[in-house]
Amino acid sequence: MGKSETASAAIGIKILLSDLVEQINETNFNLIKKMLYDGCIEDSNGYYNEAYKIILGHDEDDIELPQTYKEFKEFVTEQFKLYGSYYKSKFSSKVEPDLKHGTLFERYLLVSVKDLLETERWGYERYGVNSASRPLDFDLSVDLKEYEDIKHFSIIFFVKQHSG
Repeated sequence: MGKSETASAAIGIKILLSDLVEQINETNFNLIKKMLYDGCIEDSNGYYNEAYKIILGHDEDDIELPQTYKEFKEFVTEQFKLYGSYYKSKFSSKVEPDLKHGTLFERYLLVSVKDLLETERWGYERYGVNSASRPLDFDLSVDLKEYEDIKHFSIIFFVKQHSG
């Protein structure tokens, strides 16, 4: 089976995961769940996103997350405080939790608000360069009305790379 790699550029929201989780309430529960599910952890070369995806059940159909905002908030707070990155040995198949650079609770969540550009490559053992472009005459403004009740975030430009 081949491998797929995608790189995208977007304008989005950056918020400390602990700040976002602390704001979960009955009114914004669905929005924050969507932000958590659509977002990714800012992570250059660690394995924070692997732990993050496991907690939220991204690749598992049988994981059922708590359905009430209070239970969900308690669950993700506990899980994000317990897990961080992983140590993966280059010389063996050893994989173990690694908290020496902090937990997920201390990491930033990035959520795309406006996608700008994307490039994809797939195949067996692909190496080389991919690129994409678009004219500079596009609108960089973003509509943040949906997020008006969320506090402590900043607007950012970010690049996301996905391999799978």
